[in-house]
Amino acid sequence: MPETLEQYRAQFVESKKAAGIEYKWQTQLLKKFLTVAAPYLTEDCALPKAAVLAWNSRRGNECPKTRQQRVNTVRAFAEYLAARGIPAYVSPIVHEGGSNYVPHIFSNNELARLFHAIDNRPNVTRMGNWYIMPIIFRTLYACGLRRSEAVNLRVRDVDLDTGVLTILATKFHKDCLVPVHEKLLVQLRDYAEKMLISRNPDAPFFPKSTGEFYESSALYTVFRKCLWDAGISHGGKSEGPRVHDLRHTFAVHCLRKWMLAGDDISHLQLYRR
Repeated sequence: MPETLEQYRAQFVESKKAAGIEYKWQTQLLKKFLTVAAPYLTEDCALPKAAVLAWNSRRGNECPKTRQQRVNTVRAFAEYLAARGIPAYVSPIVHEGGSNYVPHIFSNNELARLFHAIDNRPNVTRMGNWYIMPIIFRTLYACGLRRSEAVNLRVRDVDLDTGVLTILATKFHKDCLVPVHEKLLVQLRDYAEKMLISRNPDAPFFPKSTGEFYESSALYTVFRKCLWDAGISHGGKSEGPRVHDLRHTFAVHCLRKWMLAGDDISHLQLYRR
């Protein structure tokens, strides 16, 4: 049997992974929680109420969804402990409600201005003479990818012969194949040739100058600057437009294209990927 809270945390995380759950950001939350809980720990209770309440307290400008994820992750850990007869305070489950954010659907004119700004932005991250950010953002829009899916693409995930991207462990723990439009495929091949992409199949397809994977936040930083250059107003934090809105725009533009072509879309089954 584990003897410390850290050992129980590690055991809990392993049980989640054994069940097929990725449990990455939750693992980081639990590590932070143990730091916050340390001053409140006592010999008679593995997880005292004071420690949990200190963690659950609202923080500054924290959005409701973030707090809900933070609180409920620790609650699940507390339930795990309690189910094994280990003294632990299980707080009430938190339902903060969904976001009221309305996605921004970019018009064709806005997309043209945005990509022009990305192509011409001074000091945009690059390697050699070939800019990386323009091709990443084109891949985001043309393939409807999430930020994390784009920056985590490995060399083996991009089939430049068949024009198919392999996306592993998506938001809902699924693997999927994403077709690449012919025009984008030409650009990806050109990019790969000019960038001399590593032959290591596990290397990043979109590497930083250090050869490492980009963080999703890097795309947001470039995106905000290019919105300004393109004359597209931004409402501030949580108000958008967001990088993720390129994914929403991709979906809407696909539906519009099919409708204008006279295709019957009534039979389509939309699913979450």
